[in-house]
Amino acid sequence: MSGLHISGVLVHARAESLNSVRTQLESVPGVEVHAVTPEGRLVTVVEKSNDGELADTFLDMQNTAGVLSASLVYHYSDNDVAGEMEPLS
Repeated sequence: MSGLHISGVLVHARAESLNSVRTQLESVPGVEVHAVTPEGRLVTVVEKSNDGELADTFLDMQNTAGVLSASLVYHYSDNDVAGEMEPLS
């Protein structure tokens, strides 16, 4: 679905790879790093225009060299079409 998609992602990186991981994540359009701990945790926000781009970015974050895990902790979407809903199965 297109619109505005914002997700909070907690990334856990190897402490020795922290600077490299941060640099790689900050180079991705739509990804912002808001906090970093010395132990290797990064609080990030991802903003994309559709859920496909968001999913691809999340997978790329998980597959970044030095990343141990990436956990989706928050997601918000605002669709372009007012009242647009997907049918329940």
